[in-house]
Amino acid sequence: MAGTNTGDIMGLTPFQSNGDTNCVCMPLERWIKNFSTNADSKRLIEDDTDRNQQQRRALLLHSAATNMSNIGLRRRKWRGMVAVAGGILIHLTLGTTYTFGNLSPYLVSYIRERSKPSNLTYEMATWIFATAHIMQGSFMYFGGLLDKKLGARVTVLIGSIIQSAGVLLTYFSIKFSFYLVIVTYGVMFGLGIALAYGAAITCGMRWFPKHKGIVSGLVVAGFGGGAFIFSLVQTAYINPANISPTETPSGKYFDQKEILDRTPTCFLLLGGCYIVLQLIGTLFVVDPPDKEVVFLLRSKISSQQSENQSERLFPLPDEEREEIDSNLKTSAVVRTRAFWTMWFTYVLNIETQVLVSSLYKVFGQNFIHDDHFLSLVGSFASVFNCLGRVFWGYLGDRFSFRNAMLGLCTFSVAFMVTFIAAEEAGKAMFAIWVCAIFFTFSGNFALFPMATARSFGEENAGPNYGILFTAVTVSSVSGTLFAYTLSERIGWIGLFYFCAGCSLAGGITTFTFNVKTSKGRGI
Repeated sequence: MAGTNTGDIMGLTPFQSNGDTNCVCMPLERWIKNFSTNADSKRLIEDDTDRNQQQRRALLLHSAATNMSNIGLRRRKWRGMVAVAGGILIHLTLGTTYTFGNLSPYLVSYIRERSKPSNLTYEMATWIFATAHIMQGSFMYFGGLLDKKLGARVTVLIGSIIQSAGVLLTYFSIKFSFYLVIVTYGVMFGLGIALAYGAAITCGMRWFPKHKGIVSGLVVAGFGGGAFIFSLVQTAYINPANISPTETPSGKYFDQKEILDRTPTCFLLLGGCYIVLQLIGTLFVVDPPDKEVVFLLRSKISSQQSENQSERLFPLPDEEREEIDSNLKTSAVVRTRAFWTMWFTYVLNIETQVLVSSLYKVFGQNFIHDDHFLSLVGSFASVFNCLGRVFWGYLGDRFSFRNAMLGLCTFSVAFMVTFIAAEEAGKAMFAIWVCAIFFTFSGNFALFPMATARSFGEENAGPNYGILFTAVTVSSVSGTLFAYTLSERIGWIGLFYFCAGCSLAGGITTFTFNVKTSKGRGI
């Protein structure tokens, strides 16, 4: 036995996985050594009939597959944790799109004073934020395809380069025109997010297939946490003296020279920070190395068992059996009722996120005359945005997508209906409610990737979630139109009640979602 080649025993050539032979071949050799000393195994080896030859090969293959998950479990766990950490770093930079609410007063004030158009308003500027979301929703599907073709690392790198380049180029575009800022800080920023976003999430899910909810929550927590860090960076750099904006007939804007001078160079600072974090994160993001080997082992086991239908020798372990479930392609997914239920729920829920993320600081400026406080609220809201994703992802794993989403919609309705009272209650209520709203809507970005993978399969989770994410595109356009055209007509209370109504409708559509596992449990 010791002098026999592994491939000869198994009827296969020696395995390799992405060039890492240690991850499979060494554990397999050790198992074969143990196999040869086992009494039952010796009986199979000594009996050289064709049937026992088939049994011996199937046993070797099955034990090799089990051995990869048992002997290499600790190493796999740590490598998976590193990949998840890389995804968090990537999302930390992608999530700085949420700093737009903090950055908007400086950006709009600069364009009004030194660029064009000189009559730019905060409502018009929300098109920058909306454009980034439109690009993200429109191109996430292609990010999923790139992930399948090129792998997570290359896909993440491409998206990161585009996003950071857009931020750096905004240093130039802001000096010329608001519309060029839409291209650099809207189109390029959003396209970069679209390509890198899904790959970083699905990579972590592939390492921990039984914990999709918590992995999704952890990775997208970085997306929420990025705004906490960089909102503080933006304010500390642009407005270190905590200068308040000047009252004008069309609103409050900054006209102080020192603030306007620092606004363009802030984009160079931000872009440089993003590049460093993205390069580190890209090094960590890597798909599981034994993915192809597991598929090959499965195929060979099935082949060996099909040769002897009278006796099924060795069933696959539970974790492997879960992964064999059918994986629907995008063309089949869009024909299911479950997809459209999730899509409409996503559209309705994201209305709150679009409006609150881009206008909370503008709303606060009506009764709070402290720019540093408003920036601090935005930073803490980002922390709650981060924590909320982990919390709601855990609830999705612990209970189900449907139950967690019903809870999310209920809390969203309650907070939006009462948010207008912050005008009378003052700073404390404003801060608490903004943090609570961010904590609530953040759950959408943890629950929907999990539900997509569980409902339609892991293999095509990237492209499928990309198609589902087109809901964000629709919400971004409609939310921006509502903010731009209706804000003056219906006022703040009208906007907040509109958001509450959307969340209520989202809860109703979620109630009709009824996808279950083979055991009858909600996904």
